[in-house]
Amino acid sequence: MRKPTSRNIRSRNITSRKSMTLLAVAALSILLSACFSSEQPKFPTSSAVAAFGAGGRYVVFEHVGNGKFQKQRTVTVKPMLDGSYEFVGGKTTLPISFHDAGNGVIVGQAKPDEKKQGYGYLILTRNGKEMLLHLPQCDKQDAAVLAAHGVVHRDKFECSIDKVSDPAKLFAAVVPGDPTTKMVPE
Repeated sequence: MRKPTSRNIRSRNITSRKSMTLLAVAALSILLSACFSSEQPKFPTSSAVAAFGAGGRYVVFEHVGNGKFQKQRTVTVKPMLDGSYEFVGGKTTLPISFHDAGNGVIVGQAKPDEKKQGYGYLILTRNGKEMLLHLPQCDKQDAAVLAAHGVVHRDKFECSIDKVSDPAKLFAAVVPGDPTTKMVPE
């Protein structure tokens, strides 16, 4: 068995850090790939708000239960000319725009995979400098509220908002649930 050299160890550590950054962005992509979705964007980019200001580097933490979070990695949030942001980790980029739904509710709209059609949605809240990302669960919502807004259940865990005429009102009425991720400026 070959003894690892310091060069091999450094190379593995660099590869590991890159993988963790990709994991953090991939986690955000997965976060947006379920629950509330639509085939076409429900919010125009013209209504985007600067939820992350001028952007920057953020440490991403995953919720592990009981109000505790585990550090994942760092991502760079870049503001774009159209008002949206790019979340960048290594070679992975996730475009996302944020929209004010009223009553302090900010909705994130993203196209997690350029190769596939469809958009995913989350709710952003703030606690000081912490950005808390919530993935509202379809099965934990009031069925009457969803029906009143035109939400269609695809299955127990995924809801289509394609027929929703006022997505801001829908998300203002949705229970966000516990945050699944938090992001803190580096």
